[in-house]
Amino acid sequence: MQDAGRRRRTLDGMKARRALAVATALVLTGGLVCAAVADPPELAAPGGLAATVAARTVQLSWQAAEFPTSARDGEVDVIRDGVTLAALPADATSWVDPAVAPGQTHRYALVVRATRGSHALVSESSGVQTVTLPAYLVGAATEDITPPYGVNLGGFGLGDGTFIPEQVTGRGGQWGGPQPGDPPTPRIRARAIVVDDGSNAVAIADIETQGMFAAYEAGSYGLHDMAEEVAAATPGLPVDHIVIASDHTHHGPDTIGAWGGVPDDYLQLVKDRTVAAIEKAYAERAFADVRAGQSDASSLVYNQACSEALNQDAEPTYTGPDACATPGKDGMLRAIQATTPAGKTVVTLVVFAAHSTTNIGSAVDGDWPQFLGDRMAATYGGVGIGMEGANGGTQPCRPTCAFTNNDEPGYGMNDRFNAIMLNYSAHVRDALDHANPVTGPVRAAQGYIREAVMGPFVNGLFVAGSHTGTPLMRSRKSPWMVAQTVRTVVADVRIGNLLFNATPGEGFPAIRQGVADAVDGPRLVIQLGLANDQLGYLIAPLSYVPVIAAEAAVNDNILFNVSPTIGDHVMCADISLAHALAGNDWTVADPPACAGYDAVDTAQAAAGDPVSQVPVGGVALP
Repeated sequence: MQDAGRRRRTLDGMKARRALAVATALVLTGGLVCAAVADPPELAAPGGLAATVAARTVQLSWQAAEFPTSARDGEVDVIRDGVTLAALPADATSWVDPAVAPGQTHRYALVVRATRGSHALVSESSGVQTVTLPAYLVGAATEDITPPYGVNLGGFGLGDGTFIPEQVTGRGGQWGGPQPGDPPTPRIRARAIVVDDGSNAVAIADIETQGMFAAYEAGSYGLHDMAEEVAAATPGLPVDHIVIASDHTHHGPDTIGAWGGVPDDYLQLVKDRTVAAIEKAYAERAFADVRAGQSDASSLVYNQACSEALNQDAEPTYTGPDACATPGKDGMLRAIQATTPAGKTVVTLVVFAAHSTTNIGSAVDGDWPQFLGDRMAATYGGVGIGMEGANGGTQPCRPTCAFTNNDEPGYGMNDRFNAIMLNYSAHVRDALDHANPVTGPVRAAQGYIREAVMGPFVNGLFVAGSHTGTPLMRSRKSPWMVAQTVRTVVADVRIGNLLFNATPGEGFPAIRQGVADAVDGPRLVIQLGLANDQLGYLIAPLSYVPVIAAEAAVNDNILFNVSPTIGDHVMCADISLAHALAGNDWTVADPPACAGYDAVDTAQAAAGDPVSQVPVGGVALP
């Protein structure tokens, strides 16, 4: 009996050990299936999925996935809009999606995969993160264009003093070059902004000098040459998508030649650094939301043809009834600001129709556009850009006129610099406080117009300026000048619901208003002064010309005027170009008065500008 019991216990032990060995073998070989002791643990998707919009990408992050010890070949799949974009290692906790564009909306999720034995394990989808990208990529940059040596500066008179006595007309200033003790920061700059909707990009740049021409007699230093160089190096920015202006500072280098001009190598420096600023702005584009607003700053500027011009001091000199021989001024300060999704400012751009003649700087400077640009950069971060708008026939109060609103923060201050900066900065803040989002496509259109040079004073400068200390430096070669005609550049830029019309000189506010009346759809129409060329005052409408001419003794607008019709011609050209930007949301109604200009420009373009084919180019010199 005892032996029989011992044999049964031994047999039972052997069976148990065999069963344990089989079970162990099954586990080690992955053969244990659901029928075994317990169901295997399921895979769980990673938690904590987050999506962040970076400069040009969407960055995903999540908590590390957990895998059973028996699983192998683990991976984390990134799914966007139902499509797997990437299969990552099991320990991955982040991924960057570079294939995103402005305005897109994407839904991101994660799935974990692994194998156990011959079986595939797949987790449920993680929580979904929805990302709506900003409507634009925006970049901005500046480059120092401070002369490294002494140069002639723009001024309020005429000539360099060698022919026309300074006592007769006054003359521009002179800068002796950098001096010991000068501040280390650059005083004047080229500044640029680039806005890209993923299909088209446009660039707007400003140069803080007295004025720049489309083309120069001495070489390829012009604004059009700059645009061509950028376009050649940056396929995303064709020539007709680039607008470059100057800020017309009367303390800046005389890049026109009306006060003696500047050396060719300085023109080359300006060209090189302006091109560099635009290309850098393009390279540094980042996702950004754009908003725009305006503030009524009418009490900070005066119409030179109105009685308000008699009250340029805080105390009124003229107390009679208001009178205006040529009504109209654009007193709205318009501000555009781009910010990243994280709230960082990329750029603040301000356009205001005040001449750069506040005289608030010293030595060589860009007047209020430079100083306001610098202040906006310090206040909001990023790049600040100040540009002149529709400034024909308009001058700034310095710092207050008798009619200036005494609520202006600089009212009554004796410190002109700080008074003007306080006033302008307050309107920038007000414009941004009431700003609305900018939405819609980015587009641009550019063309050329040809105008007969009828202004005797301008013609005289072209013909004999080099003999009188006023060597106008604009190209007299075809196609820019042929016989008694001048060719210039006109352009429109659309950034969402904003329409910028570029005027190649000091345009009167009627140009902007005519465009605004003809184009239905833009929320703001913004005139950029001295853009793509500098052909002096662009008087508009034509009916104003006789009145402006009668004011020649106190108002130089008629003297620096190429022809009586150029202002209306530019306005009509800008209206015509707006057709290319309209789409389904804007409509353009061509004014009957523009029919003649449109016919001439259309015929000229169709014929390839036949006047430019004339073998003898330019105004003949004596």
